Amino acid sequence: MSARSREPLASAPAGGPAKGTVKRPKCPLCGKPASTDYRPFCGKRCADLDLGRWLKGAYAVPGEPVEAVPDTEED
Repeated sequence: MSARSREPLASAPAGGPAKGTVKRPKCPLCGKPASTDYRPFCGKRCADLDLGRWLKGAYAVPGEPVEAVPDTEED
């Protein structure tokens, strides 16, 4: 279990579910209700799948291309 703080879930805005009910977040991979132990995922399997995607480079932050730095040789 992580040491992250546990914020209370906010209730829905006006026009949403009845007052006092809390909308549970869903796992971003499979859509099942999220687990507090593996938040924002439903469990270890989805958390591990997401980690694998990061490690394979499936997720990327867009930006400007990086120019290659020429090697300098000392004589």
